[in-house]
Amino acid sequence: MVHAEELTRSFGALRALDRVSLKVRPGEVFGLLGPNGAGKTTLVRVLTGVLRPDGGRAWVAGLDVARASYRVKERIGYATQEQSVYRDLTVEENLLFRASLYRPKEAKALAEEALVRFGLGPYAKALAGHLSGGWRQRLALAQAVVHRPEVLFLDEPTTGLDPLSRRGIWDLIHEEAKRGAAVLVTTHYMDEAERCHRLALLLGGRVLAQGTPQELKALARERARFLFAQGVSLEALRGLPDVLEAWPSGEGVRLIARPSFPLGPGFREVEPSLEDVFVLLAKEAL
Repeated sequence: MVHAEELTRSFGALRALDRVSLKVRPGEVFGLLGPNGAGKTTLVRVLTGVLRPDGGRAWVAGLDVARASYRVKERIGYATQEQSVYRDLTVEENLLFRASLYRPKEAKALAEEALVRFGLGPYAKALAGHLSGGWRQRLALAQAVVHRPEVLFLDEPTTGLDPLSRRGIWDLIHEEAKRGAAVLVTTHYMDEAERCHRLALLLGGRVLAQGTPQELKALARERARFLFAQGVSLEALRGLPDVLEAWPSGEGVRLIARPSFPLGPGFREVEPSLEDVFVLLAKEAL
């Protein structure tokens, strides 16, 4: 449903995308994980036809994005991190407007269905600008899928939300995947990446690695040791040549070390988090 091959895009001297390739299958939640400035939003804008790539090709819902960008837009849903809702319209009016752009004859029925499916019924007559951040983001997601798109692009959909609101949004995202949509979601929250079926780790416009969360962790374990230490000075650990990274963690210290690092008293192996994986791969890439 989404297929990118060697996509590149520059803004002057800045290479925002550097030969990015990936695939997103129907029914899959695929995450783009990386810090601000990694190229996540640029990639989404290229795949949705908002920006033209400098090189490479991309297909979305079976259509060449560069050659059929207008037709692509009819078959996708797109929610941006700016919460793309009209604040001076009611919740219901927002949904009706979006549905009428794609399926005007069914707009009323689709809007009513979205109100129920996303739990927005009690707020149907409320102005979108009066909603809390969590409910406004829920409306943005409902708008993106009200016309039942084949592919869904979500650009940092939970930025600024509290943990409970974030969890609710992710439940809705997975419901869309179960419906059969191919979902591509960007995030810089490492814990959220665990909710994706597969991931691409982005840094400086390049893909560092791709795979399921468990595959990425297994890849990292082949390259480094992930440890927890007690009774050892943080400063001393940071001064050791085989220690790649060390930071305070509760009553001890977490560290990423080379495979040759000896496991002495007070040290134990721990499961790497996706944040650990990203730090390791980023250090290798720099």
